[in-house]
Amino acid sequence: MKKQFVPFLAGLALLAACDPKAAEIVPVPEPAPTTGVFVLSEGRFGAGDGAVSIFDKASKTLNVDAFGSANGGAKLGDVVQSMGVQGNRGYIVVNASNKIEVVTLPDFKTAGTINGLDQPRYFTSTSATRGYVTEWRGPFTGYLPGVLSILDLSTNAVIRSVPVGRNPEQLLALGGKIYVPNSLDNTVTIVDEASAAVSSTVTLSDGPSSMVADKDGNVWVLCSGFVTYLSTPPFTATRVSNGALIRFSPNSPATQFKLTFPATGGPSKLRINPAKDQLYYAFGGAEYQMSTAATALPTTPFIRRSFSGFAIDPRDNTVFAAVAPSFSTNGRFIRYQATGVAIDSFEVKVGPNGFVFY
Repeated sequence: MKKQFVPFLAGLALLAACDPKAAEIVPVPEPAPTTGVFVLSEGRFGAGDGAVSIFDKASKTLNVDAFGSANGGAKLGDVVQSMGVQGNRGYIVVNASNKIEVVTLPDFKTAGTINGLDQPRYFTSTSATRGYVTEWRGPFTGYLPGVLSILDLSTNAVIRSVPVGRNPEQLLALGGKIYVPNSLDNTVTIVDEASAAVSSTVTLSDGPSSMVADKDGNVWVLCSGFVTYLSTPPFTATRVSNGALIRFSPNSPATQFKLTFPATGGPSKLRINPAKDQLYYAFGGAEYQMSTAATALPTTPFIRRSFSGFAIDPRDNTVFAAVAPSFSTNGRFIRYQATGVAIDSFEVKVGPNGFVFY
């Protein structure tokens, strides 16, 4: 491919030199895929030491603070929550610092900051110029309805904020709609991308927090349920509602297929494999795998261990899982084969919570 690509570029350059109009339509090529994995670490709350490590699968090398290494020791900020990629830009959501740090890829040089955010959580994008981020509103003791902020990625600016439910989390862009799960309510807000307005609100079970789309275009939503705690020692947890896994078609969101979890522990971290026919989620201190064609929840864990982060590499189905012993000491990530057999592990910064493949 490389031998064909170089003459092709040379030909475009020659045409552009002969015809000024040709120069206007020469596309900027996307960066070539790499064997890199970005490992997100929240850092210690209030310390401003959140980090993104870069692991190279081919060489098994690890740069444990890519941003600092590329930018003269600069710090990302307080609590690295999540990260998204659009073209040759990475968008790192730094929750307590109320910003998104923008970097060029793969060198991780700073390329600007998106400010004007409040408790940002998760980012996605639908084009080179349009991005979205969920934001919480209000204090811990009394959260208010959150917002979905719409971003102009060409200027790194917030251009509009759309009111949604309380504590919006891991959003999903699908078919011209942005689906926003409101984790402190029982709803998903659907925002129309063209009009930038709420088109509908879907009622589900309590605590929707993560979403995926399967190979048939259905939306799956994982609801964690609600838990309250006694106000006196030993502050025993009391479950108010059970978790649920819910499927619906975008064409008929009110018609839902629902699987309810047992009362012990709330499910979290819904993921899907590259073929989009296998779901993964955490529940009861273990990781489970489930076919999208299943009619019941699995009873046997895929991996019998609890993780602070979990993802499947779309390039080869390798499983990446994060382990955070505490939020004052460094954590680790473990690689697993698609069968659930461990491969190796590596130490990263405090509080690893997620992975991005690039």
